[in-house]
Order: sequence, then C-alpha cells, then structure tokens
Amino acid sequence: MATIFLDGKPVRYTVRTTPNTKHVHLRIKPNLMLDVSIPSRSNLSVWSLLRKKKDWITRKIDETRGRVKLFDGKRVLYKGAYHRVKAAKSKKPTIGNGTITLPVERHARLEQALKQWMAKETETLVKRRLAVYAKKYGFPVNGFSVGDMKKWAHCTEGGSLSFNWQLIGLPRELSDYVILHELSHLKEFNHSRRFKYRLASVCPNFKERDHMLRRFVAK
Repeated sequence: MATIFLDGKPVRYTVRTTPNTKHVHLRIKPNLMLDVSIPSRSNLSVWSLLRKKKDWITRKIDETRGRVKLFDGKRVLYKGAYHRVKAAKSKKPTIGNGTITLPVERHARLEQALKQWMAKETETLVKRRLAVYAKKYGFPVNGFSVGDMKKWAHCTEGGSLSFNWQLIGLPRELSDYVILHELSHLKEFNHSRRFKYRLASVCPNFKERDHMLRRFVAK
C-alpha cells in the first residue's frame, strides 16, 4: 500500500499486476482505497498515471463517500426509506411504522425470506411500470426477468430485459430511471448520442438521476 497526495489530500492505493489484460483499471473501493490494476509487462509509471487521472479519482472518492447502502446491517432500504426487518408467525408480509414484517418462523431464514419478498416486490413494480411506459412511449416489451446481477438492470441485443431483485429498494424516481434506461436500449443498443437523445425524450433529467443512482450500493 502507498499514498499519493492529490490536491493536498492523501489517497491510499494498492497496485497489482494482471497477466490477462492489456489495459489499466482504476477502482475506488468502499473504504476509499484506490485499486490500480496494470498489465504484468507494463512499464507504466503509476505515479504519473494517478497524477493524470487526478480529477477522475477525486470525483469518484467524493461519490463513494456519499454512497447509500441498501442494507446497513439492521435495516433495508425499501422505496427509498430505511425499514427494520423482523420475523413473525404471520400469514403475509406487512409494512408499517418503519418495519417490514415477514412470515418466517426462524430468524435464520429471515435473510432469504427478505430476498424472496424483495424480488417479488421488484417484479410487481417492474411489471406495472413497463405496462405504463409501453403504452405511453410505444416500447416493444416482450417480458422481463428479476434475479441476481451486479448491475441494476441489463438489456441484451435480442431485447431481453433483466432487473436486479433489489431495485425495489431505490427511490421511485431512480427505479423509474433504471427501467426507462433499459427500455431505451430496446431502440438503441449502445450509449451513443442517439441513445442519449432517446433517453432524454422519456427522461429529460436522466443525467441528474444517473448521478443520484451512483450513490446507492446494492448488497
């Protein structure tokens, strides 16, 4: 581990070599440590690289400091608000007074029950919003899936839509943005100027929403 000062602020970083890549990768970890990955045969000056990428590094650190976790240990984010989660011998899930109560007999099964419940809630949300946007904007929706993934959502070149089961945790304006973003890929399968123009036509403040979305960290 080493430290470099950027704009007078210390930035801790580690350097690792990767034999199967030709490119340099920079990543800010949740603990604000900068991870630098370089090709194993590279003669690159890491110090010079970090100086060159100073603005990007400082911006990413600032974004990471302001991140919101969907799970903070004892609570879960649901539609943008934190809720406690508890198990009870009830017949169906309930939400009230900042608490999500799930019908689970054993506390050890609570986490799995929460995941299943959130996946179902996400499926309901996406189904409703897709119906609205398909009718309003004419997007050719042929179905979707909900499951585990690193991204909030994904669209294949063939038009298959997939959404992260934790999408229901986001505030409404951000979950809507994620859905509109992927729907726009049905028309433009790239991030070109034409794609951004189409996205802006259905979500005029998409840049602001995208910036807000980067603050939220899924489990």
